[in-house]
Amino acid sequence: MLHLFDICNILAIFAAKLKDMEKERTVIHLEINGQHHYYGSVANMYEFYTSEELGITYASLRNYGLSAEHPYQNKKCIIRKGVLLSKSGNRGIRKSPSIE
Repeated sequence: MLHLFDICNILAIFAAKLKDMEKERTVIHLEINGQHHYYGSVANMYEFYTSEELGITYASLRNYGLSAEHPYQNKKCIIRKGVLLSKSGNRGIRKSPSIE
């Protein structure tokens, strides 16, 4: 039989694992013609621009290994990869009544 202490430990471990599982939101930053645009993925960027406009094909950019430390740059554009930073909002989480 589980005691209250054991249940609390299990819930704490579960909460820690959920936090680890939160998905990082990737942002692709495109700088082209003096303008800055932001996309959720490389594929999404190619829905707005052609390979000719960017100066690199989708497959070549994927093979390039785009990362925060390794942006892509040519004469036409600069493409950077980053992570969207957001506030952790505890929306929808209700405080449990205190047990006395």
